[in-house]
Amino acid sequence: MDKLIQDIINFDHECAASVEDAKHQRALSSTNMNARKKEVYNQFVNEYQKTLDEKKKELKASIEATKKENDEHYMQQLSSLSSYFEAHKDEWIAKMVAACKE
Repeated sequence: MDKLIQDIINFDHECAASVEDAKHQRALSSTNMNARKKEVYNQFVNEYQKTLDEKKKELKASIEATKKENDEHYMQQLSSLSSYFEAHKDEWIAKMVAACKE
């Protein structure tokens, strides 16, 4: 009978140790899960930032190209307008003077 009681006590100690081990494993899993969660989040943020940087670079290049085209168009229009003014300014001045004399 004493052996049976001793076996039950030993079995109880083994079960208690198993429970403690399971608690410990659960705590480790929770810690590992939180670390993995941070790792995944940081990886996502880094990839997202990389994508954003690439898009910014593309947009900046597109804006610069459009700006260059617009500047060239502006200079062409300015040159055309200046040429037109130079070609007709004497005529316009003469018309204004004539209109004032009337």
